[in-house]
Amino acid sequence: MPLFAPPNIENLKARRNVEGLIKALGYKKDAKIRSGAAEALGKIGDTSAIEPLIAALKDSDSDVRKGAAKALGEIGDARAVEPLIAALKDSDKDVGKIAAEALGKVVDPCAVEPLIAALHDKDVRQVAANVLRKIGDPRAAAPLIAALQDNGEYVRCHAAIVLGEIGDARAVEPLIAALQDSESWVRQDAAEALGKIGSPAVEPLIAALQDNSEYVRRDAAEALGKIGDPRAVEPLIAALKDSVSWVRKVAAKLLEKMGWQPEQNESGAHYWIAKQEW
Repeated sequence: MPLFAPPNIENLKARRNVEGLIKALGYKKDAKIRSGAAEALGKIGDTSAIEPLIAALKDSDSDVRKGAAKALGEIGDARAVEPLIAALKDSDKDVGKIAAEALGKVVDPCAVEPLIAALHDKDVRQVAANVLRKIGDPRAAAPLIAALQDNGEYVRCHAAIVLGEIGDARAVEPLIAALQDSESWVRQDAAEALGKIGSPAVEPLIAALQDNSEYVRRDAAEALGKIGDPRAVEPLIAALKDSVSWVRKVAAKLLEKMGWQPEQNESGAHYWIAKQEW
């Protein structure tokens, strides 16, 4: 029987023994104990664990680093911002993702630009985009507008999504331009974003109802429905004749939402057919 038994994480957690868990965070013989200690400290949320958890972001074991990043996000102390920003570039991409999520919980303006930079990392960018959307800092608008010109289609997609959430008027013209992007995914996200920004985008969205991608046409119709501008009624009536059933269904639902009354004519007939397809 060993003279000193390994720390019992569950016991320490149950007793909310923060000091004991901090010691366990430094238990060199077993990475599982260290990662368990990090997780437990995050659940307890005691700020005295901040500095030890920051140190654990440099642990040799990636699971410990992931546990530390997650715990720092749960505690939400501003002291963790800079170390978490550094962790965005961790050699283990899962650590970077968790660090990005943690920055979204801490919500510090200093994290905005590093998160924008993380949009260029194919492994981290989706999480970074979601976090930027949550933060909603208007300072992100200018770099994100620039990102609409990025060589990477996923970067352009995520930039459009976040710009829609931020709702900055400066993004309207660049997003309208993105409706002409060579990639249909980017055009889709630009259409959705413009629907969130509102009326300045009505005419370009009407034009997007003629896009060669059925997905773009659908998203443009949905965006017009959200805006609710009467200028969209006639184009949505025309969309009842779209060759793709789900575009027709979206158009019919939106016309109903906008209070359009189908008459006994060709447009009305197309409306009832689309409605039966719901």
